[in-house]
Amino acid sequence: MTRHRVPAGPRHRSQRLATTRNIPTISGALGLCLIGATHSGDHEIPNLKDPEVISAGRELFLEKHCSHCHGADGNGGVNLTDRDLSNPTYVFEAIAEGQERGTLRMPAWRDVLSEAEIWQATAYVISISHNSK
Repeated sequence: MTRHRVPAGPRHRSQRLATTRNIPTISGALGLCLIGATHSGDHEIPNLKDPEVISAGRELFLEKHCSHCHGADGNGGVNLTDRDLSNPTYVFEAIAEGQERGTLRMPAWRDVLSEAEIWQATAYVISISHNSK
C-alpha cells in the first residue's frame, strides 16, 4: 500500500488555518450539546395533584412498607398528616436521601426507586398532609 503525502503548499496551509480557527467554535458547540444532554436526562416534576400519580404513590407507599412506620394513611407512629409537607422538593429529597431524627431512621430510596417513583410517593405524601392543602 502506497501512501501519498499531501504537500503543505499555500492552499493546504489555509485549509489547516481555517480548521484551527474553528476549534473554539466546535468546542463551544460540543460543550452546549453535552450540557443539553445532561439536562435532557432530567425528569420533569409530574403534576403532583394528578389522581393517577397520587394513586401510584399510595401503591408504592404500601408496597415498600412505608406504612409500617407512617401508618396506611400516614397517621401512624411517625405521623405525616400533621406536618407541613407543602414543599415538594423537601419531600422528594427526604424520600430519596432518607431521614434520621433521634433513634428513628427512614432509609434512602434513591437506589431502590426510580426518580418517577419517588415523585409518585412525594405526590401521595403531600396529598395526605393536612397542613399542605
